[in-house]
Amino acid sequence: MPNTPLAVGALVIVLQALPAAAREVGDDARAEPSSSETADRVQADVDETSLRWLGIARVRYSIPLDFSAGAGAVLARMPASYDCTTFCEYRGFVAQIEPGSAGGQLGVGYARVIATHKPRSAFLNNVYVGWSARAVLVRTWGDSELDPARQTLAGFEGQFALPRLSFNLGVLRRISSAHEDADRYVYTAGIGWGF
Repeated sequence: MPNTPLAVGALVIVLQALPAAAREVGDDARAEPSSSETADRVQADVDETSLRWLGIARVRYSIPLDFSAGAGAVLARMPASYDCTTFCEYRGFVAQIEPGSAGGQLGVGYARVIATHKPRSAFLNNVYVGWSARAVLVRTWGDSELDPARQTLAGFEGQFALPRLSFNLGVLRRISSAHEDADRYVYTAGIGWGF
């Protein structure tokens, strides 16, 4: 076999290189951080958080407000290094005021939203998915379908949002006077755009 010396020479070179490669792998394994170093890095990221707020807006049709438009803010604590170039998860306090054709609503509570925002913009741009639970105070007026048309209600509202669409359900209790035949509770529902 004329190529036998060439094959043997190649085998010798490969076998001589194996111990050096094994030393390099061993050095890399020792260079990885220990679990306590990893925990310290994670704790440093948690400690370096910033309080961020972003504006929210919605337009919807709901009972008892009819057509309404609302604006507010989500206030969330996030890692300071998070630049939100693709999307961010905002979890925290939410407050919103919403005047409508048949009443107005003030809501405060907790929200969890996965969304994006435009650079140099204070408002959420695209809501991918989100939910909120809010305590709400509602005052009706004008063409309200409630009897009497002008009354004050307080209760809770839940909201679930998908891209470009949001749904809400809630229950309110009358806190202003109403005639004796009126129900004490009013159930709310709505559909709209935004968060």
